[in-house]
Amino acid sequence: MSAQQTSETEVKPALSGKVVVGLVVILVVILAILWFTRGGEPEPVDTPPTPVEQPVIADPEPEPLPEPEPEVVVEPEPEVVPIPEEELDPVPEVEPEPPLPNLDEASPVLIEEAAAAGLAVDVVDSENVVRKLVVLAESMANGEIVREAMVVRGPESRFVVQEIDHQLYIDERTYARFDDLALWFYNLDTDALVALFNRFEPLFVEAHDEIKQPGSRLRNRILDAIAILLDTPEPTGLLALKDDKVMYTFADPELEALPPAQKQLLRLGPDNRALVKTKLREIRQRLQQ
Repeated sequence: MSAQQTSETEVKPALSGKVVVGLVVILVVILAILWFTRGGEPEPVDTPPTPVEQPVIADPEPEPLPEPEPEVVVEPEPEVVPIPEEELDPVPEVEPEPPLPNLDEASPVLIEEAAAAGLAVDVVDSENVVRKLVVLAESMANGEIVREAMVVRGPESRFVVQEIDHQLYIDERTYARFDDLALWFYNLDTDALVALFNRFEPLFVEAHDEIKQPGSRLRNRILDAIAILLDTPEPTGLLALKDDKVMYTFADPELEALPPAQKQLLRLGPDNRALVKTKLREIRQRLQQ
């Protein structure tokens, strides 16, 4: 082989290497252009979706049905029937109580208002009755009786006794002398009686101030008098007497030792005494309210 042939053979491989290098450069330039023109982001690679297992949800239990509400029955409102004006009762006007009189002029006013209240006053002595009632209450609270302070007329018939086997007794027929008086007292309207006392109490207190002991109160003294009378014993059978020439006395020492107010109540007899005590209890109850 000649030298010229050898030289050509060596040149070919050198040219082929340059061509390869040139192609590689061109390819790199194209790739760079494509990179920059597409924002520098690589093409997304399609990947198959990963299957997601769905949780098994159990069917919810059905909620209980609400209980039906009870049916509310609405009753119709009652029809209001207007009352004609002429059928309405007029409301009475309450008149104020008149002022009290002074003490010296109070007795006839007291009797007049007592009669207006339905209290029977025909047996009452109206002269100075306010002061007399106060004196009577004060004396009875001490167990005594002041005859001059009595405001009702006593029986006109005489006290009757009977003798049995040389022993004197109260004749039970003599109790009838007090029937009218005891029945009058029992039939008095207790509420009207106490209401009248409450209205005139300032005058009664004024009269009591004229005779009272220091520290005593009229209402308490009245209650004391009632207690004395209610404590009167209830003996049974005929009541034996002694004739002391001046007056009859009880033969039983215990009865004779009783306060005069209680001995007077014994002389009324058991039936009349029961009426008087019943009324006294009613009066005491009202006064203590």
